[in-house]
Amino acid sequence: MFKWLLLFLSPYLFAHQLHNSFGVHGLVLMQVDHKMIASHLPMPAGMHARQLIFDVQAGYLHEKVVNLLKSEPLVTFAPHPFELDKLRTGKITELTGGLYRGHFERGGTLVEDGLKLKINERILDKPVELVANGHFYVKPITEQSCLLVHRIGRLPSFDQIVQVKCRDQSNLASIVNGGLKTPLNKAVPLQFTFIRSLYLETQDFSGG
Repeated sequence: MFKWLLLFLSPYLFAHQLHNSFGVHGLVLMQVDHKMIASHLPMPAGMHARQLIFDVQAGYLHEKVVNLLKSEPLVTFAPHPFELDKLRTGKITELTGGLYRGHFERGGTLVEDGLKLKINERILDKPVELVANGHFYVKPITEQSCLLVHRIGRLPSFDQIVQVKCRDQSNLASIVNGGLKTPLNKAVPLQFTFIRSLYLETQDFSGG
């Protein structure tokens, strides 16, 4: 009887598992040389505990978004609810939502509603895990620039994305040790030339 019950319920259980990443997955937008980059706003746990970065385009509004990125320190995108796992696996190739000056959940100002973002190349897809802080994923973006993305670890931690020069990309390590468990800045000695910190979030990872 129990086996028959499991057989009857399995399609419903499986469907629930497929939709456990459904929600509003906010993105921060950044400009790196000629490329627009979108990074999922991760959290320490739950369905948002994923560091996910993509190369994106904004259709006929691309130039407007680029100009906003050049003039504002923080630009975020609040898409309509979707399944993050489908985005990760390439089943979702476009997102529609609102473009915000500032953080859309912290008093940001709506600039454009109904913006469509085309998802191009996946740059990073890693889970948030209980690991040591201070390590950075190294991801080439253009011939001149790489991203250093902090591997979010045990709380307190931080989410940081840094643009650096990396002309010789033939022997890049996939991850480097920043030497400190604090955000990178120009004073931190690394084998890269620091350009700028594109994004830094500490509030969500304070552990308080």
